[in-house]
Amino acid sequence: MAAAAAVISLGSERKAWLILAWVSTVAGNLSLLGSVANLVVCEQAHQVVLVGYTLTFWNHHKFGLPSMIIVIAIGLTFIR
Repeated sequence: MAAAAAVISLGSERKAWLILAWVSTVAGNLSLLGSVANLVVCEQAHQVVLVGYTLTFWNHHKFGLPSMIIVIAIGLTFIR
């Protein structure tokens, strides 16, 4: 994507790289396996017996999907 934008203009290439880096970072929140930090938090939550909460893939996905969509929609409006 960024390389194709370079053909158009140098400014478009820079913007394409920023969008690509930002969206791929935010997309890591989509699933439990999308980020190593998600797995670390999941394991730590699993080890705390007093809380009694098990973070599963689908529990995370219920929050991760809507929040990712909202953050991407807001972010892309600012990037434009």
